[in-house]
Parts: sequence; structure tokens; C-alpha cells
Amino acid sequence: MERAELAARLVAADDAEREALLRDHSALVDVSLAYALKDISLEDWSSEPAQTVAVADALRTLASAVNDAEVRALAVWVGGFAAIVSGRIEQAVKLLEDSEALFLSLDKPHVAASTQVIKLYALALLGRYDEAIDCGLRAREVLIAHDDQQAAGKIEHNIGNIYLRRDRYDEAERFQRLARERFLALGDHKQLAKIDNNLAIIYSSQHKFRAAEQLYNQALKSAEAAGLSVTQAEIEASMGNLALFQGRYDRALDLLERSRRKYAALGMPHQSAVAEQELADAYLDLNMVTEAASVYQRITPLFAALGMQGERARALAHHGRAAILLGQMDKAHTLLAEARRLYGAEGNVVGEAMVTLTEAQLHYAERSYEAASVASRDAEASLTDAGTWRHALLARWLRGETARRQGNTEEARALLESTLLDSEVHAQPQIAQRCHTSFGLLATSVGDFEAAEADFKRAVALVEDLRAPLPAEEFRTAFFSDKLVPYCELVRLCLNDNREDRTIEALCYVERGRSRSLVDMLGGALKLQVQPRDSFEAERLAELEQLREELNWFYSQINRPVRDDPAARANNMASLQEAVRERESKTMEIMRQLQQRGETRFTHVEALDTVRLQQALGTETALIEYTTLDDELLAFVVTDEGIVAVRGLGSEADVADLLGRFRFQIDALRYGAEKIRKHLPHLTERIRRHLCELYDLLLRPLEDFIGERRLMIVPHRALHYIPFHALHDGTSYVIERREVSYSPSAVVLLHCLTRPRPTLLRALLMGVADEETPRVADEINALAPLFPEATALLNEEATLAALREQAPTADVLHLACHGQFRPDNPLFSSLRLGDGWLTARDTYELNLNCELATLSACETGVNEVAPGDELIGLTRGFFSAGAPSLLLSLWIIDDEATADLMTVFYRRLLDGLAPAAALRAAQLDLLARRPHPFFWSPFMLAGRW
Repeated sequence: MERAELAARLVAADDAEREALLRDHSALVDVSLAYALKDISLEDWSSEPAQTVAVADALRTLASAVNDAEVRALAVWVGGFAAIVSGRIEQAVKLLEDSEALFLSLDKPHVAASTQVIKLYALALLGRYDEAIDCGLRAREVLIAHDDQQAAGKIEHNIGNIYLRRDRYDEAERFQRLARERFLALGDHKQLAKIDNNLAIIYSSQHKFRAAEQLYNQALKSAEAAGLSVTQAEIEASMGNLALFQGRYDRALDLLERSRRKYAALGMPHQSAVAEQELADAYLDLNMVTEAASVYQRITPLFAALGMQGERARALAHHGRAAILLGQMDKAHTLLAEARRLYGAEGNVVGEAMVTLTEAQLHYAERSYEAASVASRDAEASLTDAGTWRHALLARWLRGETARRQGNTEEARALLESTLLDSEVHAQPQIAQRCHTSFGLLATSVGDFEAAEADFKRAVALVEDLRAPLPAEEFRTAFFSDKLVPYCELVRLCLNDNREDRTIEALCYVERGRSRSLVDMLGGALKLQVQPRDSFEAERLAELEQLREELNWFYSQINRPVRDDPAARANNMASLQEAVRERESKTMEIMRQLQQRGETRFTHVEALDTVRLQQALGTETALIEYTTLDDELLAFVVTDEGIVAVRGLGSEADVADLLGRFRFQIDALRYGAEKIRKHLPHLTERIRRHLCELYDLLLRPLEDFIGERRLMIVPHRALHYIPFHALHDGTSYVIERREVSYSPSAVVLLHCLTRPRPTLLRALLMGVADEETPRVADEINALAPLFPEATALLNEEATLAALREQAPTADVLHLACHGQFRPDNPLFSSLRLGDGWLTARDTYELNLNCELATLSACETGVNEVAPGDELIGLTRGFFSAGAPSLLLSLWIIDDEATADLMTVFYRRLLDGLAPAAALRAAQLDLLARRPHPFFWSPFMLAGRW
């Protein structure tokens, strides 16, 4: 057996097998065998880092078997490699220092110098940059003297990396190029892949994007060909960061997720933490602020424990920016102060400038505009000197925006013009979008409305270009949330023209900013169901299923009847809710991991076709779409006769006040009407007064345009929680005079209207009773005989599996069960089935082809209304699953009243009435017998009428 073969077998063996191998091949057990093991470690460092740990174990066994100082020195050296792979950086430095000392005591200066190659990497991770550079330069002299071009090149490569970590790009490039020349002469393609990656990082940091991309692609091919897994992960992370700088968010998320997965599979905790940080930075750019802050919170202590002060400083600085966006100003000040301290200790001038820029953003958020101007100017100077154009331009834009806020028009214009020009030169569409928005606001302030409109249109176009390729609804919704200003301003400019064509244009801009992610899902631009493409994704999907089972158990415990001692119950509830939060958070994290490599059909915003909308509405339907300008409510009324805008309806504050008073009256009955039945006439009169006030605010000014038509309401923000059908004009409720339906947007309505209308033959009726809804069985049993074909599943038969299997072939889907809206986590709003909870996110997996889905449960129509009127909850889920019409509830419902309403509703539906007409008939029937709106008005029809 050759020593190389024995070395390989020792690495693959366990401790007992190694001892046996050494006994059986004692003639080969010497220092040469130790060097063969060391060579395996050096070879595998960038391809199979976990094997480095096995090599270290094998060398320790060999050192115990051979009384040789050189073998011990080699074992300590490779132990340093293994410590780095395992994330024990401080220990790695100590071991490498010990190995150097051992080799020097053996009068082997060349080998001693070779141990410093990896030591430089460890020192850099710990932020001991000056020490690392001094150490590296001394070692390089020795290596060059011994004509060891390979090790000298590695030293130069690591020194270049240290200068890169300190954002000193000229020195970084000089040392990388020195190393590159050595490796070219040696024909070492593995090392060239690493060098090219680092040169590309330098170029991208200086916004030399074309040169960077060419080098990245070249380096990635070389690393793949050489099987360098670690280097591949490093290059993919670098390419992801470049894509992030360029605003190519879909590519950034894909590459950063690829890198994160590789590091996780390789078992490298420090690199995995860095990969998570880079993904968090992407989240922050996309306005997924809570998610980013959670990652920073988790990884900052890890960086501290690993001694990685540079990474810790960066995490603190970005966490500070997240805190600003979350309105946590005191926390932001604290985080940024600590980041500045760490960067200062490292001598990282660019890092300190980045902190200064974030402090400028903090001052701006606090409306301390003079302080913001000074800080952004200071940051810009250092960032420009370093060639970090993206952040330098952000600082200059902030100076211009601050000048605009202070009324310094000419200064603002000059700064914004230069920023816009440079953002176009350096391919920074995110900065250009900010500039155009600021320019539009500046032009508006001086009465140049033509220029303002041109700039706002450019800003909108850039927003939509950046958003179009994003791979999942969560990313698209978050990205859009802080970019609504140019849409609102274009609406204002159009309406100020007082022309019908401009009114139509204004409505189109309202629609372009409303429920866009839901429209993307309905239009097929987003893939909702994830199919595994590799073992990693298969494992994550299996983990999701396990989490779903665990969550169902915890939900059942939280919602079981209260019989325990109140104090014990409270303690147990806190523990259960914490367990739920952990699992829901993990579920969302896995879904993001799967979606970050999502397949997206690149699409631009689907425009509202107003002619088609008017044709679809016909002569009998009026669409009323509400929006706001500043705090002013206004409504667009669309009929076959035209499109008008009605302004001055009041303020959102007025609506919020009236809605609060209305909901107080509704909630008074939610715990059982029997207790206060004798007060119902008085309570009915009281709530009617609030409904009259809401009518006067929201509908009375529109009466001349509506006529006798049915209404299709497209609400805005808090208006989503108002039952327009229950508003009262002083004589009668709206429902007594006309049908009323609802839609998240006009474009969503058009999607619903294009769905095929099946004949109402087959119904899937599922019901689960509990103490709050004991009449569910009566409801289901009353409905089943009404349909030619009905599958009725009650209690334990009403399972998630049965729903998934049978829902696709149902013409009507009816779910009668306990429902809950989760304001803390709306995508986990849910319906309780016989074997678990169907969450809003779970509904995406349904494939519905029905005419109607009825959610006969509490609060099924309540959603979080995210910016852009994105409804997050069960409504979104069932629309996305394919239902064109949804029957939903706005509050906790009365069990008996609901059973009566549903029976009448379905009878009239099967008599041939459309869903909206059938619901009106059922509500009028119940109104005659139980006049308080709590009983007859919680249900609303969304989608096709």
C-alpha cells in the first residue's frame, strides 16, 4: 500500500479503524504519512471542508502513535484548519501560532511560513487586520526566498481580501493581481477561480459591473469544473450581491439562496451566518423589514461569539436601518453607535461612512433635516472616495431630498440632477426612482405640473420594472409598500384637470397601485404551489408538513374549552402561544427559502381596461372605487354611462371614528344575544344612527351617479371593514333597495368575471361543530337535499385531505366551522376542519373550479389591509385558489341566524338567482325577523355578483 492510499483510508476510518490501520502498516507510519494527510487537508479546504475535520482527527491519532515533533506540528497545523471549518476562529489562530512555533523550533522556516496562509484568513475574520497584514508580509518574504510561488500567491490573495474587507479597493486589487500572475504562471485554475471572484467583488464595489460579471462567470465555471464547493458558494453570494446593487432582485434572491444552501450543506457555521446576513440585506432592500431585523437579531450574537467583528458591525448597522423603518428610533441610535465603535476599532473608514449614512436616514425620519443634511454630506465624501457609488448616490439623493424638505429649491434641484445623471451612468435604477419622485414633488411645489407628471410617470415605470421579476407575492407586496407616492400624485394631477379622460386616467393609476400581487397571482405571473427540484427542497417541504402537524396540535390546545384553573391556564397559554410563534416563524422562513428560487413569469402591471369594465358592468351595475389623497376620501363611480370622480367625502379620520363606534355596537352582541335580547330594539336604533352617518359620508354624495343600479364596492384601507349593504339612508338599509358586492380591485373583478360559470350540480358541504357553533350539523343537513349531488362531511370526516381531494370537482364549496382572523399573523388566519386548521396560506394549494365558495364561519372576510390595498387573509387565499365568488363574514356570527340565512340563500341560488341576488333575498328575510344588523349583515359577497 502507498502512503497516499493509507492516508485516504485513515481519513475515511473511525478512531478504532485508524489505530488498526496504523498497526497493520507500521512501516508506512512516519512523517511522510503526516505530510500526505496535510496535503489532503489543503486539497479539500475549498471542496469538502467537513473532510478537513476528519484529516485533523487522523493526524491526532497518528501523532499519538508516533513520537515525532514534526508530526505533532503538522497535527496542530491541520487542527487550525478544522477549527476554522467548525467556526472556532480564536482557537484556530492559537493552533496556527503554535504550529508556526513548532516548525521554527525544528529549523523549518519555510514550512512555518506556510502555516501563516490560513492564519491570515482567521485573523481577518476576527478583525485583526493590521496584525494579519504584517504577519502575511513577513511570511511572503520567506516563501519567495524559498521559491514557493504557490504559498506566496495565497498570502497575497489573503492580504488582498483583508484590504477588500476594509473597502480599500486599490490595495486589494494590487495584491489580487500579484497573486493572479503567480497562479497563471503555475497554471493553478483552482486558485485563479478564487482570485477572479475577489477581483470581481472589487469591480462590483466600484460599480464596474460589466467587468465584474465577466469575471464572476469565468470564476464560477472554473470553480464548478474543479469541484470547489466553498468557492462556488462564495462566488454565488458575490454575484447575488452584485445583482442586488443593480436592482435585479429576482437574480439576487436566487443566487444568495443557492449560496446559503451550499454553506448549510457543507456545515460551515460562520459562512452560513454570513450568507444569512446577505439575504437579510436583500430583505431590507425589499422592505421585508421585520424579517430582516429578525435575522440580524439572530446572527449578531453568533458573530460576536465567533469573534467576527467586521460582520458583527455590518449586522448592527443594517439592523439599525431596519429599526428606523420599524419606527424604533431609540433602538436605531443604540445599534448604530455600537456599529460605529466596531468599525472604528477596525479602522474601516467606509464602514463608518455607511453608519453615518444610516444616521442621516435616522435624522431624516426624525425630521431633523439640518442634521440629516450634514450627516449625508459627510457620508457621501468618504463613500465617493472609496468608489462605492450606490451608497454615495443614496447619500447625495438624501441631501437633495432634505434640501427639498427645507424649501431650498435650487440646491435640491442641483443635487437631484447630478444624482439622477450619475445613477443612470452607474446603472442604479433604485436611486433613479427616488430622484424622479423627489423631482416630481419639487416641481409640484413650484407649480410646474407638466414636469411633475413626467417625473412621476418615470418613477412609476422604474418601480414596475424593478418589481416585475420578483419571485413571490411576499416580496412583491413588501417591495411596493413604500413606493405609492408617485401613484397618488399622478391621481391628484389627473383629477385637477377636471376632464373625463383625465378622470379615467386617474382611476387607472389608482388600479395600478391596488392589490397588484393578488392580480399577479390571478393572472398566472406567480407560481403558488412549490414542487421540489432537489433533495434540499424535498427536505424543506417535508419539514413544512411536520410543522403543519405540530401547529395543528398547538392550535387545538389553544382553542379547547377553558376548564383549567385560570392561573394555570394563563401560564400554559403563554407557553402554547410561544410554541406557535416559533413554528409559524419557521414555516414562513422555509416558504421564503423555497420561493427565493421561485420561477416567475416576467410580467408588467396589468392595466385596467375601462371600456371592458364598463361593458362588464352593463346597465344594471355601478362600480364604486374609493381612495384617498392625503386624508381626503374620494370615490370613482363607473357605470355604462361614464366614469366620474366625487371628491370631498370627508376624511379617513371621520370614517375611522364612525367605524369604531359601529364596531363597538356590533361587538356588544358577540358573546351571545340572549343576555341582552330585551335591549335589542334600543341597540338597533343606536347602531342605525352610526350606519346613517356612514351612509351620509360614503354613499349619499354618489346617489345621482348610481341611480337604481346594484353596487360593486372596491373599498380602501379601513373601508374594507364596513358593511356597505347595511348602511342606512334614514329610510331604509342599502340592501333593501339594491344588491351589493365587493372586490379588492376592478382588475380582480374582471378576472373573476372571466371564470367559467358551472351548473350548480355538485356541492361539497363540510361542517365542524364546537361549543360556539353547535348548529353546524343542522346547517349542513338542511343544505344537502337542495343540491342534485351533495357530499356532506361532518366533524371528523371533514378533513384537510378530503377538502383537497374533492374541492376541485365541486360547483359549490361550503365550509361551516370555527374561523379566526389573526391580526398578528394574517396568513395564519384559519378555518377549523375535522383534523386540523386550514390556514390562508394552505388555501393556495386548493384547485377550485367552483361558482361559489362560502366560508360560513366567523371573521372570514376580515383581512389585514397592507399598503396598496393588498388583502392578507382567507379572502386572498380563496381568490388565488380559483373561486370567482366568495361568501364571507365580517365579524363573529350568530350560529342560529347563520343557519337560517344559509338555507334561504341556497334555495334562492338554486332557484336561479345570481349569488348577490340570492344573498340579498336571504338578508331581507332575516332582517324582517331579526332586525339588528349583527344578525343579518355580517355576510358579504366578494367577486362575481
